Amino acid sequence: MKYLKAKLLIATLALTLAGTGCETINYEYRAPASDAGRKCVTQCSGIKETCRGNEMQIAQREKESCERTSDIKYKACLSHAQNKEQIHDCDKERKNKTCWAMDTTYRCDDDYRSCFVNCGGVIIETKQ
Repeated sequence: MKYLKAKLLIATLALTLAGTGCETINYEYRAPASDAGRKCVTQCSGIKETCRGNEMQIAQREKESCERTSDIKYKACLSHAQNKEQIHDCDKERKNKTCWAMDTTYRCDDDYRSCFVNCGGVIIETKQ
């Protein structure tokens, strides 16, 4: 049963991604009418910003970890190099290695939209 659910989820995701192509989705947010709803949305905003900060920190840590690992490998390569050609190979390999990490803040935005609606707000999506 779990296997079937996983396959269904993957198929749905694939169809969603294939169907969106190069479309841009814009969101129009209509705040809840009640004070309690607006207060709730404010809390959603705080949670979203915390989430975004966490995601950016995770990406930064991953990048830094990659850079440290790259430095260690470079130093190990140099320590085993026995001539200028091997040193050049170490330098070349290091130049070809780039470290980057992309934050996944889109999840925070998805969670915010759910929270916004749960607070009584309305979101109108338009695709372009």
